[in-house]
Amino acid sequence: MIRLWPVSLAGRTIAILLVSLGLFHLFSIWVYEFGVETRLVSSREQLLAEKLATVQRALIEIPPAERDSAAHALSSSTVDIHWGSRSLITPGGADSQFSAGLRQRLIGFAPDLAQSSLRIGAGPEQGVGARHVVGDPHYLLASLQLPDGSFVNVSAPLINAGGFDQHGTVASTTAMAVGVLVVSILLVRSLTAPLRRLADAADQLGTGKTEFFVAEEGATEVRHAARAFNQMQRRIRNLINDRTQTLAAISHDLRTPLTRLRLRAEFIGEEALREKMFQDIAEMEEMLESTLDFLRVETMGGEVRIVDLGAILKTICDDHIDAGEDVLLMNPPKAYVSAKPLALKRSLSNLVGNAVKYGNRARISVGETDLAWLVRIEDAGPGIPAADLERVFEPFVRLEDSRNRNTGGVGLGLTVCRSLLRGFGADVALTNQLDGGVLATVSMPKASLP
Repeated sequence: MIRLWPVSLAGRTIAILLVSLGLFHLFSIWVYEFGVETRLVSSREQLLAEKLATVQRALIEIPPAERDSAAHALSSSTVDIHWGSRSLITPGGADSQFSAGLRQRLIGFAPDLAQSSLRIGAGPEQGVGARHVVGDPHYLLASLQLPDGSFVNVSAPLINAGGFDQHGTVASTTAMAVGVLVVSILLVRSLTAPLRRLADAADQLGTGKTEFFVAEEGATEVRHAARAFNQMQRRIRNLINDRTQTLAAISHDLRTPLTRLRLRAEFIGEEALREKMFQDIAEMEEMLESTLDFLRVETMGGEVRIVDLGAILKTICDDHIDAGEDVLLMNPPKAYVSAKPLALKRSLSNLVGNAVKYGNRARISVGETDLAWLVRIEDAGPGIPAADLERVFEPFVRLEDSRNRNTGGVGLGLTVCRSLLRGFGADVALTNQLDGGVLATVSMPKASLP
């Protein structure tokens, strides 16, 4: 389906500018043409009024015998003037709205015309023309009565503004609108560029890559957002560093008394009691190591770089096969991903180990979508209740009927696995298969070799 409305801020702003400028452009052309037409018609009416007043004054001063020739001499290519004993416009009848309005405007431009019983005939109105067809809608007839009762009859093209050139006006205003639009697009992209950089930095946050601080520039609101984002990154980094130092201290402080307990247990004479104490100490050490691994997850796995997913999977499967476990990797393609190599290997190895441990076997395949590689790890176990498929990723959650302390683990394996994967933009999900067993699907964004 074609999306008609843009989704980005820059696209929507440009679309709004385009629509508003288009409407403004059309409106400005109409206003300009209306103003030009009104002004042009007014100017032509003023010239006609002055022409009629001039002809009237001139013929009054000329003897009757010379008036007709003088009227012809005062004619022009567009205005035909005749003198005679009768009017070409039949008196009587109601004036049209156009004739009445034109008469008032002409008298307004030349008040002397009010004394000459100015008659106007325009378009199809009744009249008899000497040179023009009766009722021609393109011509105007005017008749002036002189003091001696004779008439000056004038015919001229009907006054309108249709003759002025509109092409230049449309071209000039269109060029102006296009120029304004181009400048507006460039300005919008410039104004939204800091937002795009801020979004890119936000995408990098939490993927294990180097801190990506945003330049604090642009509009006030954008500068404020960039400053807040940079401060947030610093606070997160400081929190992680403080937690790492605290964990190092906890690790050292807890290992010391556990070592003393192990040494003291060596002196217990009763063998059964001594073995139980060794088991308790080993369990405490395992819990301590698992908890510290979970808390150290941000700093585990090395730097993010491009690796071959198929090669890592083959190494993991070879290790499990060498240990006598039922693991099969089905023809992985060349799949390059951007990841922390050690974190990726540990996460995938954890999932394969769980499949073997709790589902008796592991079948591994690699698929793909347009943007990501998908690693599918299937087992043949009893499956996981649907309500627990997401809960097993929470810290210290164990499913007692299938995963308890007798089989090892403190409920942090899957938690650490997901945290490691999310540290470089990947993720993992569990689903039950129709024919039994659990399917673990790891999705990782594709990467290209530099």
